[in-house]
Amino acid sequence: MAQEANYGDIILLCGDLHIGTRMQKIHEKIVSALGVNKLQHVLCTGNVGNKETFDWLKQISPDFHCVRGQYDDENNEIHNDQKVIQIGIWKILLIHGHQFVPWNDEETISVFLKENSCDIAVFGNSHQSLISKFERKYFINPGTMSGAYGSIKQDAVILPEFVILECLGDEIGVYKYKLVNGELLIEKCTITK
Repeated sequence: MAQEANYGDIILLCGDLHIGTRMQKIHEKIVSALGVNKLQHVLCTGNVGNKETFDWLKQISPDFHCVRGQYDDENNEIHNDQKVIQIGIWKILLIHGHQFVPWNDEETISVFLKENSCDIAVFGNSHQSLISKFERKYFINPGTMSGAYGSIKQDAVILPEFVILECLGDEIGVYKYKLVNGELLIEKCTITK
């Protein structure tokens, strides 16, 4: 995980777990890497799955936010289809992503960002991670933390992925984690306001 510092916020981005339906559990390497109370914020794009997984995500950090995916109707604790979260100087739009038509379309996502006056869109739905910039706005899809297959590519190999953000004023370190052959691999980039 990103180095913990005495300043800034450490934020977990995750989603599309589908625990209890498409996957049975989250890999133990991921569970132990995240621990409890290491993170200041958890932002989940929805489609969590069972209540036990939802409760586990809530205990990871005291500041937990989750929006409803199209399969979260059973979880009565998720009330919002989208949320705007302010962390430091950054405004983050948290949304599942099935609302974007077509999916992952930068122009469509940009409209949602402008409507909500946000800097970053955090979304899921495709089950594949994405970090990109369009018209001075950032799009982050953390992928699927469990490795669950998506709605379209059920036969594709999908690896468990999540993202950690280290927010340091007008700069954010973006750490993309992917579980490959039982090992967590990390890619890093930086975004700036």
